[in-house]
Amino acid sequence: MPKIKTSKEEVLKRVIPVLRERGVQNSSMSELSKACEIQKSHFYYYFNNKEELIKEVLATVHSYFNHNLFKIIDNETISTSEKLMRMEVLLDKIFRVSNGGCIMANTALETMHLNPSYKKEIRLFFQDFIVGIQRLLSSKYAEEDTLELAEQMVQDIEGGILLTQVYEDPKYLLNAINRMKKIILKD
Repeated sequence: MPKIKTSKEEVLKRVIPVLRERGVQNSSMSELSKACEIQKSHFYYYFNNKEELIKEVLATVHSYFNHNLFKIIDNETISTSEKLMRMEVLLDKIFRVSNGGCIMANTALETMHLNPSYKKEIRLFFQDFIVGIQRLLSSKYAEEDTLELAEQMVQDIEGGILLTQVYEDPKYLLNAINRMKKIILKD
């Protein structure tokens, strides 16, 4: 039986795993409402349509990732090595432990040619991911090298996430993270 009342945050929290696993196109509003234990009409109290819901989901994931990533990177009381260990835990929690991989990459691949309206939030997510890694690289590399290296690392991690999903083996993501650590911690 559907719940009578729930918060917008609770709706987003319950919708994200479904979208991560099933994708945007394969997730109907009816299915999403069942996952939230609310009536379909309740979605329209918070969101005018599915597109607005997806944009809010992407913004929520981006905000959560940024908050946690930069909380680690900007922590001046811990070493770079400790930052990387904490980043590994964060990446593992967000991309490997959760079924479906990276919701940003999944949504980009699934919808970019059908509905480019999500592109802005997806770009911001990856841009911030790259900037975060650039900050970690800045103490050991020239500024002009950090962008290319950071982009390479994000590409490697995203590829690792994909292969982890395809082969159901975490070694691909873990290998990408280990390559990133090795580059950042070089002497």
